[in-house]
Amino acid sequence: PEFYIARYPVTVGQFWAFVDAAGFPIGDARALADPDSRPVRWVSWHEAQAWCDWLNETLATSPACAGSPIARLVREHGWRVGLPNELEWEKAARGGLAGSVFPWPGDTDPNRANYDDSQIGDTSMVGCFAANGFGLLDMVGNVWEWTRSVWLPYPYDVTDPKREDLKVGDDVSRVVRGGSWGFHRVGARCAVRSPALPAYRDVYGGFRPVLRSSPVR
Repeated sequence: PEFYIARYPVTVGQFWAFVDAAGFPIGDARALADPDSRPVRWVSWHEAQAWCDWLNETLATSPACAGSPIARLVREHGWRVGLPNELEWEKAARGGLAGSVFPWPGDTDPNRANYDDSQIGDTSMVGCFAANGFGLLDMVGNVWEWTRSVWLPYPYDVTDPKREDLKVGDDVSRVVRGGSWGFHRVGARCAVRSPALPAYRDVYGGFRPVLRSSPVR
């Protein structure tokens, strides 16, 4: 189904806005320690979900969003903000290059993404590297990104409701995608997937939201 996805990972500044407006008690103060233009990290799956829920409520009710075409989709057509599933994330990462290993044509390139060969040694300001064919930035490298998907073997079965079950316990891993600044170029591939428990947080992990036309609740 049709969806929008954020141009880049949620930044520290964007996460600050949520913490401040909602009075949200973050689990690790390091999430707000980086410059506002860097991707937020040290966030659990539940905190990423909470940010998405807050943004959805803001788009649905805030007078400041009145007239926004994105807010209109939420208010009038029932679209919802959430974390991407694996299929949405991978489609976005490939940028229209169905047969490509990376979000760009050709081989690895440390000038196209922030992974260990780039030798930055930390997160970088979002948008430092060129966009992919869909105009999306940092789809690989910089930070791993939470998805809503439960960690199960591939191939992905769209008819299996267990893959998108948001209510399973915290002992069930979710999928993260995209590699990060501290990982090998092998992790900076569109197909790479890794498991992480929902309560997990670290120096490598962040997220980006989607806006779905056909929400699964």
